[in-house]
Amino acid sequence: MDSSPAGSRVEILGAHECWSYLQSSYIGRLAVINGASPEIFPVNYVVMGQTLLFRTAPGTKLRALLTGAVAALETDGLNAYSTEVWSVVAKGFPEPFDENKDTTVIEDANREPWEPGIKEHLICIRPTEISGRRFAVRSRTRWWPPVDFSADWL
Repeated sequence: MDSSPAGSRVEILGAHECWSYLQSSYIGRLAVINGASPEIFPVNYVVMGQTLLFRTAPGTKLRALLTGAVAALETDGLNAYSTEVWSVVAKGFPEPFDENKDTTVIEDANREPWEPGIKEHLICIRPTEISGRRFAVRSRTRWWPPVDFSADWL
């Protein structure tokens, strides 16, 4: 574990642990570049091997994904006792997933998105970079701002 200046201990995760966490979740935030601006979208995704898959409809997200620019998918979570949190970021180049070329059965490929509407475009990201971290949750009293705004924390 590495120590940050504030004294919290952060554990940098290896690729295997990152993939385990990605597989344990299905909700993430997709970051893309739309023109000159970053955009972030919630997505429901599935993991197939070392590929991330999600469905989307035509619009800003799909246009940004098909420009050939790198995208990032981030997901995070906490253990059952809320004593430890983790975050994983996978970066790669998105592309349409050709269901006719890849005959692998995609588990949960038709997972229902939270947003209503038809999501006929299946997109995949094969990460070229994956990183993650995990750390213990501090007591709320350790990070919540003090009531006295004249305190030296400002």
